[in-house]
Amino acid sequence: MKIGRLLTLMAIVLVMFSQSSDLFAQTRNSQVELYGGIAFPTKPDDFKNYFKNGLSIHGQFVTFPSPRFGVSFGAAYERFSFDDQAFLTDLEEAFGVDLTGVTVEGSASVIELGVGLRPYLTQPEASTQFFLFGMGTYNILKTEATVTGFGASESTAGDENKFGVAFGAGFELPAGESMNIIVQGLYRIIFTADESTSFVGVTGGLVF
Repeated sequence: MKIGRLLTLMAIVLVMFSQSSDLFAQTRNSQVELYGGIAFPTKPDDFKNYFKNGLSIHGQFVTFPSPRFGVSFGAAYERFSFDDQAFLTDLEEAFGVDLTGVTVEGSASVIELGVGLRPYLTQPEASTQFFLFGMGTYNILKTEATVTGFGASESTAGDENKFGVAFGAGFELPAGESMNIIVQGLYRIIFTADESTSFVGVTGGLVF
């Protein structure tokens, strides 16, 4: 299924539920969620081998057309720093050259806008809530790198806007009368050229 069709389907589902409120008892209030955590590069190999684990920050608004079904609207930011030591070591081994004194500074970042569906596996009155989720995403990717050595310096930068998907699972725990703790794991796939870019995120935060 093309990502455009997926997003259209999600929008249709949301409209259908919003127009069918009499079919469901509204036992969950809409909620705002804030997350922070770590993202682990997985594909392609250059991303996995030469970028360190990144910072992951998320924010979501979730509305509930039915007690065990949520629709989420979110934004996220991930930033990965370049592992120059691993990169330069591989270059030295591959070409048999001494790159002492050469440095590489770089980073990759992703800004994500997403719409998702969240079915719950537990009843609304359960103290611990378990859920699954899937999202269609629009991703703004930025990369930059500066190579310095042998009396010269060269910089490069790139920008891409790509669609993607995310899916995973999580749980919520009560932390007071008006706040919950939430933890989730997700797998993000961004449909970049030639080979998709992907990473695994583990985040935790608060629900208001």
